[in-house]
Amino acid sequence: MTIVSLDFETANPSRVSICAAGLAVFVDGQLTESPYWLVKPPKGHGWFHERFIECHGLTHLDVADAPEFPVIAPELLACLGRADLVIAHNAGFDIGHLRATVEHFGLECPDFEYVCTCALARRVWPDLPDHQLSTLATHIGHQFNHHHAQADGEAAGRVLLAMMAQVKAKTPREVLESAGIEAKRFQC
Repeated sequence: MTIVSLDFETANPSRVSICAAGLAVFVDGQLTESPYWLVKPPKGHGWFHERFIECHGLTHLDVADAPEFPVIAPELLACLGRADLVIAHNAGFDIGHLRATVEHFGLECPDFEYVCTCALARRVWPDLPDHQLSTLATHIGHQFNHHHAQADGEAAGRVLLAMMAQVKAKTPREVLESAGIEAKRFQC
């Protein structure tokens, strides 16, 4: 089974301001690849808000020579399309930005199912003080560089694997079933 974990960092509140993208590909529970891209947001959406810079540390200088999203899209979208399940922590954020960016550039809409690891963690570990990715990573003993798209993607994948172990699920579908959560279909 192939699980692909997706994470974006953004320059500002614009839904098409992706400035970094990271994937973590887990095949049968093992991390096999974790591509990372700096991304230049499209014209009119590339200004960097101070609050966002404080969060992830990226500025317009970091992405000045980076490709725009359509350049990385073939590899990123193909990877998502090959996944048995795509995950993201706070999936509404990442999926919403992906949808808006695909539509902005007129790219072909990828076909995949996804689930939010935050929503799932609330069901599997309801007694934790919160369900932020950093809290969950600490709970499972995983150290990472929070708000780095590649590291966040890997952390979300490791959180999913830990939730599977917690409920003794052999597949992500089994942990979803035990939590009463259904995967959603990505649509543009």
